[in-house]
Amino acid sequence: MAVKNCAKFDIVIDCGNLVCGGCMQERKKMMEKAIQYLEKNRLLHIGMLEAIRKGNAEILEASEEGVLLLDRSCNVHMMSAANQEKGKALLDQITDCYQLIVCQEELVPYASEKFGMYTLFPCKKVVRFSKEKLDLETDLRIERADEAHVAMIKEVYHTIPPEEVDEISRRGNLFCAFAGEEFVGFSGNHLDGSLGLLDIFPAYQGRGYGEALERFMVNYILDKGDIPYGEIVIGNTISENLQRKLGFEISEETITWLL
Repeated sequence: MAVKNCAKFDIVIDCGNLVCGGCMQERKKMMEKAIQYLEKNRLLHIGMLEAIRKGNAEILEASEEGVLLLDRSCNVHMMSAANQEKGKALLDQITDCYQLIVCQEELVPYASEKFGMYTLFPCKKVVRFSKEKLDLETDLRIERADEAHVAMIKEVYHTIPPEEVDEISRRGNLFCAFAGEEFVGFSGNHLDGSLGLLDIFPAYQGRGYGEALERFMVNYILDKGDIPYGEIVIGNTISENLQRKLGFEISEETITWLL
């Protein structure tokens, strides 16, 4: 690799591109600013903090007034701002948006109109900060989804596009639960690593299978060294009660997914 004579070029990253020391320092400062802002409300911002911790975040702007980043693991923009003026300024920086998470409800109408995203999922953030694994006593057999069961899941689960279900399975993060030989439900990690896709088929509900499957998923996430977190849709009291039972904290504020 040829290197031009330049005192600034002192770092080579493994993608083959040259990065000057000054640029690296700027990136580090921006990351520190982002973390400082996000840690003010760790529960609300856990998804953004985890994206940074895992090295998946492209931080587009960070200051004491707000943070905008792109989680490259799922191609989702995430933003949080201390006020509407700053929030709109951050949103104006996005030129191409696949999906978006907005941490302040008052900015949702502006974002929805700007990007033409009218499918909205207002949610509460849930996080289990304890590193202690959960007890799991169940007769269920839980295993990674095979190709046939992935196809079945895509027929009934429409919250995310089918290609995302395929990618979750490809990454090894989609699981099926069986009672004997009966396929009773499924769960997994979304592309950003959050808990989700939990669904027990109607004929098998009310038997504790959903709780058992979530206990399995919490332990699976902890075994990877990650923090179990996710979202519950506003008004889903059954899910809210389950999260509290399993030791999750629930945000007071609402975050909104725009698709």
